[in-house]
Amino acid sequence: MIAGRKVRNLVGWPALRLSAGADRCVDCGRCPETCPMSLDVRGMVREGRMENTECILCGGCVDACPEGAARHAWTEG
Repeated sequence: MIAGRKVRNLVGWPALRLSAGADRCVDCGRCPETCPMSLDVRGMVREGRMENTECILCGGCVDACPEGAARHAWTEG
């Protein structure tokens, strides 16, 4: 998955990804609790950078976020 993500980014293929709205985060702490990879999702949202090679794109943080600070987004190539 990591290699596939790197190739996708290099070539610029369209893909589903996670995006962050730092201004929407209310610091509830639900997103890191649901992450099966134990990532600092809250920190990722605050920085506005959801791209992480360890992330498996499960969407648990998206489902857990009451304010929509973490969400799915479609990127064009």
